[in-house]
Amino acid sequence: MVSSPEAARFVLVTRAHLFKPTFPASKERMLGRQAVFFQQGDYHARLRRLILRAFLPEAIRRSVARIEAVALRTLHSWDGRLVNTFQEMKTYAFNVAIVSIFGKDELSYLEDLKQCYYTLEKGYNSMPINLPGTLFFRAMKARKELAHIVAKIVCSRRLRRANEANNDLLGSFMEAKEALSDDQIADNMIGVIFAARDTTASVLTWIVKYLGDNPGILQAVTVRHLSSPSIPPP
Repeated sequence: MVSSPEAARFVLVTRAHLFKPTFPASKERMLGRQAVFFQQGDYHARLRRLILRAFLPEAIRRSVARIEAVALRTLHSWDGRLVNTFQEMKTYAFNVAIVSIFGKDELSYLEDLKQCYYTLEKGYNSMPINLPGTLFFRAMKARKELAHIVAKIVCSRRLRRANEANNDLLGSFMEAKEALSDDQIADNMIGVIFAARDTTASVLTWIVKYLGDNPGILQAVTVRHLSSPSIPPP
């Protein structure tokens, strides 16, 4: 484990070839061999630049209103219910990821993406036995369906991209000077959703607990939020 900027640069940049990540072959098959976290070298650096470009402050600013709408829908769905915070945060993180990756106009695919992703998640740590009825088999089937859905979204985006500017992750991948193939786009879309969901949900769960345990801080955060200028719709 490294903690200083210099050590991180040594591991990730200047001597990255000495620290190659390894994953079981079944994990690469399930998420996609061309996803960013299975790569090294120039291709990895190129993908990182494209991903970071979609999360620059200007791009995030344009997404605030849509993310707030997701948050409000999530809060309203809790009315009168006893909820599991971590599970609810996983759902929220997934919905925000879809907005950040695909933008506002692909919500018609949300439920299909969600069902396929949940099936994939259940099989991720299963024994890699690709026989009908096993978790792994169902996960691989869901992975193919996810790739098919992403391909449809990419095709739809191409048909209208001449008339629209897109600031989401899909737009970043599709507008790259060195164009990514459809398979590369699909692998990285699926990979980014998978990588972000549980870690983000864990952080959000601890934030909720911390605010609940510290009413003074919760009050200060509430006042700060309510005094902030409203964000105009995108």
